[in-house]
Amino acid sequence: MKTPLLRLLQGAGLSCGALVVGVAFGLFLTPYMLSCLGDSAYGVYALASVFAGWCGLLDFGLTTTTSRYITRHYVKDDRVGVNEIGSTAIVLFGGISALVFLLACAAFGVAVFFGGRCDETGLLGAALFFSGASFAVSKISDGICGVIKGALRQELTGGTVFVFRILFGLVNFAILFFGGRLIALFVGNLILTILQLLVYVFIMRRAVPAFQFSFRSFRGKRVRSLLSYSFFAFLAQAGEIAVNRSDLIIIALLLSTSDVARYNLVVVTLISYFNSFLCETSSWETNWFARLAALETTEEDDGGGRTRRVARERSKFSDAFYSSRASITRASTYVSVFMAFGLLVFGRPFIERWIGADYLEAFPALALCAIASGLYRGSAETNARLLQGVARHRVLAVGSILHGLLNVALSVLFVWRGLGLFGVALGTVLPGLAIHFFWIPNATCRLIGERKLDYWTRQIKTTATAVAATVIPGWIVLRLATPEYWRLALLAVLSFCLYVATICVLGLNRDERALVKSFVATRLFFYIGDNGKNR
Repeated sequence: MKTPLLRLLQGAGLSCGALVVGVAFGLFLTPYMLSCLGDSAYGVYALASVFAGWCGLLDFGLTTTTSRYITRHYVKDDRVGVNEIGSTAIVLFGGISALVFLLACAAFGVAVFFGGRCDETGLLGAALFFSGASFAVSKISDGICGVIKGALRQELTGGTVFVFRILFGLVNFAILFFGGRLIALFVGNLILTILQLLVYVFIMRRAVPAFQFSFRSFRGKRVRSLLSYSFFAFLAQAGEIAVNRSDLIIIALLLSTSDVARYNLVVVTLISYFNSFLCETSSWETNWFARLAALETTEEDDGGGRTRRVARERSKFSDAFYSSRASITRASTYVSVFMAFGLLVFGRPFIERWIGADYLEAFPALALCAIASGLYRGSAETNARLLQGVARHRVLAVGSILHGLLNVALSVLFVWRGLGLFGVALGTVLPGLAIHFFWIPNATCRLIGERKLDYWTRQIKTTATAVAATVIPGWIVLRLATPEYWRLALLAVLSFCLYVATICVLGLNRDERALVKSFVATRLFFYIGDNGKNR
């Protein structure tokens, strides 16, 4: 029978697999879609995707908030709390869904009356409507996923996402292959999104019998608890968006449109894949730290008052909590360093083969971002998930907003100083290192009662071990890599095997190696049964 930790790890693995599948289909389908639809229709598709992306801000951080609060009540077998939090969250997500649907209808009307100037196909209104409708359905799915993840059954949501990511790619390819056009793609995606929602409902009823949705379980005090927590998660999300989307605007205003294309394809695209992969590998950590904290009763309770005062007076956690944090931080750092190594040694030949040698002008900017991300992104993800899990995440909102503001100011300054695309990357990297590599780790240690010396000793040793493990694979790749996909794929597999073997020998202790063996032995077994046992 699987333990909660192995289930969470399995879910993270399936989520990463889903991301890989999505990236693969994206790389393959983008040129095929462009050739099938044409420039104008593909431009409409891109605009509709941007519309759905901006609607994502209406989430307000509730997805993470819901799963975290469900976990807190679920591990204590508090069925009343589970039902009130889950029902309240699903009602809130239903409200968000209704709002997005209204926005989709409004976008349809605006596009019909005013879209003729920018839409030669006449399809923009319908595309915006169906894109918004699909997103509206997906928000209800997010609420249900929050309940399932909160019950520490992330392997079920990860498996569902993995299967449907494949289905979305295959259905889109089939529609294009048999002559379907733009609206057929959106209708197909809407149908699959509805089907995915039904699957989530089925899983929730089977895997989380402790939860029974009812409008009678809706509570105003739960709304206040959820929104007070999600507000800071939303601010952190807004800061991340400012960091990720401001660079292209700066380049467009101060450099040229060709520089926008180079930076977008080389730096923004590849670094976004980097960050997305780390986000998926760490997605389970919020629930894990929330579980540990709930069992120790060291954080605030929804009852308020007295428990919150005790939480502020007592910041220390158990040795098991700190040991778990140490292992997870090391693992995250090992992953981030290897991914940065991959961008550095495979980046040039891959870019040359993928989009052409002309885009190699942006490689220095990519290399700078990769080095910085390798140093701090892994530990930053763990710190963020930990603070979210123990409800001390306000510092993340402050850090993300500062990062966004400093990113804009420094990037503009460095471009004016003649550093070009490298200056834009430098303006992103410097505040990122200062905030996420130095300030937030120290703040995290203070908030959870961990000695800073212990953290930094472990972090420096971990980073040095990870960098040392890339020396031999790096030497092999630099000697043998050429702009050919098959050769790059073989070298990537070889590098991964050498790196993992070195890390297992030098970077893991006995208990961690035993956990890795147990996870590998059980990762292929996927079932819904168990009905909430082994909490």
